[in-house]
Amino acid sequence: MFKLGLGQRSRRVLTATAAIALAATLAVNNVQAGSHSGPMKGGTLTVGVETDSRGFDAVKGGVLGISAGTVSLAIHDTLLKYNEKTKEFEPNLATAWEASEDNKSWTVTLRQGVKFHDGSDFTAKDVADHFNRILDPANKSRSRSFITAITGVEVVDDHTVKFNLAHPWLPLLGNLAAPSMIGLIPSSANVAAAKQNREPIGTGPFIFDSWAGGDRITIKRNPNYWKKDAAHLDEIVFRILPDTQARFASLRSGEIDLIWTDRGSSIVDAQKDPKLVTVVRDGKGAAITFINASKPPLDDARVRQALSHAWNQTAILKVTWKDTRPFAEHPLGTDSTCDAGYRHYDPAKAKALLADYGKPVKISMIHTTTPRGREFGEIYQQLLKQVGIELELVPVDQNTLVKKVFTNDYMISGWRIGDADDVGPQTFALSYSESSYNLSRLKMPEMDKVAFAMRTAADPAVREKFHCDLMRMVNDQGNMQYRGGNRYYAFHGTNTHDIGIDGLGVVRVSGAWKDK
Repeated sequence: MFKLGLGQRSRRVLTATAAIALAATLAVNNVQAGSHSGPMKGGTLTVGVETDSRGFDAVKGGVLGISAGTVSLAIHDTLLKYNEKTKEFEPNLATAWEASEDNKSWTVTLRQGVKFHDGSDFTAKDVADHFNRILDPANKSRSRSFITAITGVEVVDDHTVKFNLAHPWLPLLGNLAAPSMIGLIPSSANVAAAKQNREPIGTGPFIFDSWAGGDRITIKRNPNYWKKDAAHLDEIVFRILPDTQARFASLRSGEIDLIWTDRGSSIVDAQKDPKLVTVVRDGKGAAITFINASKPPLDDARVRQALSHAWNQTAILKVTWKDTRPFAEHPLGTDSTCDAGYRHYDPAKAKALLADYGKPVKISMIHTTTPRGREFGEIYQQLLKQVGIELELVPVDQNTLVKKVFTNDYMISGWRIGDADDVGPQTFALSYSESSYNLSRLKMPEMDKVAFAMRTAADPAVREKFHCDLMRMVNDQGNMQYRGGNRYYAFHGTNTHDIGIDGLGVVRVSGAWKDK
């Protein structure tokens, strides 16, 4: 049972317990990282993941989640790498990149001699075909709305491509480095043969081997990988274990080597276990709730604003996340100084807004059938009951939830703004009226103007200001609520090494190795 009516806290401050746990985690990681002289070759890594993949094709598979992204990142490469320490982009499949004088095109030089897993050459055609296919409106790729500033990609020669832009667009390089459906480059021949979704081919350190739906995905080390000695394991097996407790128990028993989880109780328990190593990453973005502004009575701003004041983010952080996530007033990250005018928990304000609206409010919310989804629904239901709103809970599986949100068959639903070096492409797509990713369906000319100014700004400081202005408008309109900032956790045994977490929370396993 949980208690409501908890006070607010600053998004920039961790509880003392959380801060101590985080410091201890980092200390443990440092000890583990420094206690071995070098990687050992061979062996199998078994990874417990929460959900099966919808596929690995940028059109048919949709947007990668953390589980599928972890698999895909081991199979594919990105054009660039982002170095979080230096805050610079580094070569990967691309070796050089240069902008035109007007910043409306970028010429990218590709690495020569790289082979796909089937032995075919990696060329400019693969890059151009990949991006142009996502950009083609007829294909209805769920990734398209994030990169529509790109008008097309041209093949200059076998190892040179040109990205043409509608206007200067600062996030381009970040998208070329993103561990997502956008950034991970597949074999265009495999895509054309309609095999990429179920039998992916990339240039990465591991080769797809088999996929038993609902059970496991197996990948094998690529002996011809262009980065010599980058992969150490013989194979990686991704076991699909939807039940959080079963997944955690399998890790503790040694049946599996690594898990990703966002369940607060499991995170707290794992951090106390001396036999487990914690990998943690703070990121931008946030867990969010969509309020569908196209569905009465949610099309009235007063009702949406009342929901914002009825929502108690601190309650969900304490009950579900066990204070393992930061408080979020916007998705720009804990380092941002943006004052986004967050509507804090205030039942009295919620009741006043509803009184002004003057009609009974009865709404519904879809949520996943997972323990996390049910808990979120029950907390939201009780919070809204306190201010006089009746909320019907509709449990659905994860794939159904995604489909309902994309087809506008919902009133309220949980969602996520994924971690990225730059969340601007996501916040633009979520806010701009004509975007197919405007899933809350709020359409306002004033918001469009600010969103477009943020998107096209060539100066980072100017862009940051417009970005904050956009988030202030979102908070004012109440079409999105925050359920905590992004902080990602992975856990593994002390015999496993070199596990990392990339953008979007994707776990990096391709360089992992195990003690014999």
